[in-house]
Amino acid sequence: MARHSRHSNDRMFFTAKERADAGFAGHRKEVLGTDCFLPFGFCALTLKSSKDPVCTPEGYIYDRAAILECLLNQKIEAQAQQKKFEEQERKKDRKQQALDQKAEQAKFDEFAKAEHGLLSQDHRHKRALEKAAEDPRDDGSPDKRLRKGEMLSFSKEEHRSKSFWTKEATQTAAPTEVKKADLATRCPMSGKKLKVKDLLPVKFEIADQKLFDQGGGKGMFCCTVSKDPIIFQQALLLKPSKVVVTEKVFKDIVEKEMKCPVTGKKLNGKEDVIKLQTGGTGFSAHNDTQAKSFGLLRSRAGDDRTQAGHLPKAGYVGLH
Repeated sequence: MARHSRHSNDRMFFTAKERADAGFAGHRKEVLGTDCFLPFGFCALTLKSSKDPVCTPEGYIYDRAAILECLLNQKIEAQAQQKKFEEQERKKDRKQQALDQKAEQAKFDEFAKAEHGLLSQDHRHKRALEKAAEDPRDDGSPDKRLRKGEMLSFSKEEHRSKSFWTKEATQTAAPTEVKKADLATRCPMSGKKLKVKDLLPVKFEIADQKLFDQGGGKGMFCCTVSKDPIIFQQALLLKPSKVVVTEKVFKDIVEKEMKCPVTGKKLNGKEDVIKLQTGGTGFSAHNDTQAKSFGLLRSRAGDDRTQAGHLPKAGYVGLH
């Protein structure tokens, strides 16, 4: 028999909708718009149009001043970490040397005690040495008859070391070990090794000078040969001439003779052609345009924070 709507909540468990309404395990999806992605030709560090553009072997575009500053900061941080690592290793060596010296001193003391102390071959002396080795706290007095659970010797220091309330015996965590620094500078976007000599200058053809003067935007650069604005098309850099062309122009014109159509410089194969990172758009075919967020507990402040976005309220799906 079908359950009526007024009895729909008369269950021994929570449904997914009831859990979402109560604020547990809520998730939200949002479609990202075009303004969430970087236009073609923008610096990946400053997020602005590049004044002196350069690109990496992976095709990421940077402003020369920004990427040089980034590589310099990486070098300085790596050198500082390397100094901390070397100081840590020196402390470890000094600590190990102190332990080795302590062990050698203990061996010497034991030898001196055996050499200058109990030199007799009497059985009592041998027994005393054996007992001293078994229990260093034994003072040599005759053993007493102990009751069950009674301790002959009681060390307050040993019991104090296991007490949580003793300030001197409070356990402390070991300091975080500093790892050996990687002195190689890396690309901020790809994470691969990058040197200053690997940066390649880029000659962009400006399609809209007014847009470029205003700070840049989509379609401000164009193909040097076809003069078509580059928005989401795949662009290629010809290393010998530093000219930027679209992939269609490269297949139709450049690839046949492997020569730059602007300067006439020859290309030494595919290694002289670099794929530049394409500009982002709001189409799912060009970018991953869906973002997801998940929360175990829900609050009013959290709802206000997650609902604050670039889309209107009607464009949100989730937490409902």
